[in-house]
Amino acid sequence: MLDTSRVAARLTAVRAFADRIGLRVQLETRLACLGRYAEPRRTLCTLFPDFEAYAFSFVMEAEIAGGGLGTWFKGRLTVHVPHDVRSPGAFPAFAVVVTPPLGWSIDPDPMRAARASRRHV
Repeated sequence: MLDTSRVAARLTAVRAFADRIGLRVQLETRLACLGRYAEPRRTLCTLFPDFEAYAFSFVMEAEIAGGGLGTWFKGRLTVHVPHDVRSPGAFPAFAVVVTPPLGWSIDPDPMRAARASRRHV
């Protein structure tokens, strides 16, 4: 499940930005991924405002023994866009990558290492 209650107004602005740059479907796909992460296991992903204009921090909680939820991992929904589509006066992207993806990415992906190790076995 995805909890956006803490960022409702900001999410509206981010969606409008995604519409302007033609990446709304990609943004919604990433949000849906966070909302159903690790199904059928019960999880709750809560979005928080981030210092970067069109990014979010999140906390992923998962069901623990006894039926409650406990923090599983924390991350960011980060946006990488060409500098000419950022709003005037916006901070530059703070992620340093060799080949930045265009649009939103989920970092960290705690399952990345597990998938990579299965491929090389």
